[in-house]
Amino acid sequence: MRVLHIIDSGGLYGAETVLLNLAMEQEKAGVCAVIASIGEKGIGEKPLETEAQKRGIDAVKFRMTPGPNLPGMLRVLRYAVSNNFDILHSHGFKGNVAFGFIPKRLRRLPLVATLHGYTGTEGLSKKRIYEWLDLKSLRHIDAVVLVSRGMLSNRGISRMGHVDFHVVNNGIPDRDLTTDGPEVRQPDLEIAEFCSRGFTVGSIGRLSPEKGHRYLIGALGLLVKRGIDARVVILGEGGEREALKRQAEDAGVPGRVLMPGYRANAGDYLPCFNIFALPSLTEGLSITLLEAMQAGVPVIASRVGGIPEVLEDGLCGMLVEPSREDLLAEGIYGIFHRRNEARQAAERARMRVRDHYSIRAMAGGYLRIYEELLKDRSRKTEVRRRRSEVRRLGGGEAKR
Repeated sequence: MRVLHIIDSGGLYGAETVLLNLAMEQEKAGVCAVIASIGEKGIGEKPLETEAQKRGIDAVKFRMTPGPNLPGMLRVLRYAVSNNFDILHSHGFKGNVAFGFIPKRLRRLPLVATLHGYTGTEGLSKKRIYEWLDLKSLRHIDAVVLVSRGMLSNRGISRMGHVDFHVVNNGIPDRDLTTDGPEVRQPDLEIAEFCSRGFTVGSIGRLSPEKGHRYLIGALGLLVKRGIDARVVILGEGGEREALKRQAEDAGVPGRVLMPGYRANAGDYLPCFNIFALPSLTEGLSITLLEAMQAGVPVIASRVGGIPEVLEDGLCGMLVEPSREDLLAEGIYGIFHRRNEARQAAERARMRVRDHYSIRAMAGGYLRIYEELLKDRSRKTEVRRRRSEVRRLGGGEAKR
């Protein structure tokens, strides 16, 4: 079986990590997995492409003008057909929209789309329009996959009653639970030194509104006012950087907030954190959450998307309502003063990831979807062949 994964990546975040892990596990299982990496004309190598090369995964570059680009996506389709791929697997709105709206008789190949999460953007914006088009395209896609059952509560997804959604939980590779993980590597020792100053809350993700980092900084201001010697590290990059810096200054904690930017090896820093915080306003199933649980770091996270399911409604980590910096601060304060209980929850979390969120289980879930689609295509091809044979014989066989 040959699968072409299609993605227009903006870094090396959750969706990209899921895709790389999936492709590696598929190769182990005998599935040929190739990544079609889409990007704008004139850009250099993307982090996803660099990481794919390091892992021995084939990544073919397709450069085109930004936005929905039908001619550019048709080049991807011609590549897939001419190289005998069996399945197209889209990871993002660009592939979903372009291939979803191509008539199936022209597309020829079964199309799978994984919804890694929606931002929940309000009002009229380019991102909101893309999400609207994405949702409209789903009815034309052969199999739509959610990365957690909790995503079914998303407002846009819950209204798509005519779409038969599949659920395949995200998974991560096994790690040696007897070690504390990789050592922090130069030149990023500033992060380790910053964390060594005292109680540190860490977060990993794009600096974008839906990640809720403003509430984490607000919570830090409240904690410091209560006399807690705490600090926050946010690993990631994005358009919210300046707004977050201003917020830290307004809250009187600029020296207690470190935003060193994007780090490809962000998971390496998890052992430096006393708490991992995920204050998102919307999530599918966060890979960084799974990695923090696997690393045995106490977790506090918003009660959104698939997070409550992963944390067993609070047994494996603390859950708080989104957009509430006061509740976030109270939760962090509780973990700070009840560290034994937090460590026990973290241990349960580590075992839960091992037992329920492996890449082996994830790859197996996708393989079953692929196989069913190929069987369905084979059945339809046979029906068309028989009908064609009947017409060729002038209906004589039908009369008999």
